[in-house]
Amino acid sequence: PVFRQIAVGGHPALYTVERAQNPDTGKRARDITVGDIRGLSGFFRMTNGVGGWRVAIVDPADSMNLNAANALLKILEEPPKRSVIILISHAPGRLLPTIRSRCHVVQMSPPLPEALLAALEALDLSPSKEDLALLTELSRGSIGEAATLLQLDGVTMYQEIRRLLDRRNGGFDSELDVFADRLGRKGQEDAFELFCRLMLCAIGDKITSVAREGLIPQFGGELDSWLDVWEKVHDLLAQAAKLGLDRKHVVLNAFLHASSARTDAGIG
Repeated sequence: PVFRQIAVGGHPALYTVERAQNPDTGKRARDITVGDIRGLSGFFRMTNGVGGWRVAIVDPADSMNLNAANALLKILEEPPKRSVIILISHAPGRLLPTIRSRCHVVQMSPPLPEALLAALEALDLSPSKEDLALLTELSRGSIGEAATLLQLDGVTMYQEIRRLLDRRNGGFDSELDVFADRLGRKGQEDAFELFCRLMLCAIGDKITSVAREGLIPQFGGELDSWLDVWEKVHDLLAQAAKLGLDRKHVVLNAFLHASSARTDAGIG
């Protein structure tokens, strides 16, 4: 009975905070807002009808905007009695330091490729053996992200991104134009959102690769240039999400930022 109540979201001692879902489009909001956290405050003010402990889950805590984070902080500063608040975080560094200092950290190891494959097959998704290793790496062990990658052919997209980043000329050409045009078309919103994540991942992989070469970091060197590119592309993609910028132009500008790393470092 307890499992069934939790599964349908009807257990009186459990409250879950997630990004709100638009009933018309089915898409979730980008942020957890202060209004969402106020619902959590109301939950703790109510009398616990079943007795015992109450549990609240914020998933993912990384997606709280600043106002929501500050509202949660007030709850954590004076936590309700006989309550457990679980913050699920994929990037703890994004949380306010004052929130992290009030939490007990439990590190969750990502599933092994075999476990990830079994979970995907249970969802009727079957990656090829060739794609499984890269899929595991790109999803960081997240079954939901791995499913999204499979449904949107994300492994192929990542390979395209890496190929475009590794071009010797690095600038604008017909191959880049075709790639950007595809993501800018109507109905490709989900693919564009995936591109944003994979682009930052690919640049991060370039940074890791350069750093592992063991060269002494130099101002204006390759490592310094790629770090600068990551920051510029991150800011560009954040602006695109907030302002609804033209997707094709965003993709082109992201790669033009990347080409500057090769030019600044004297590569290509």
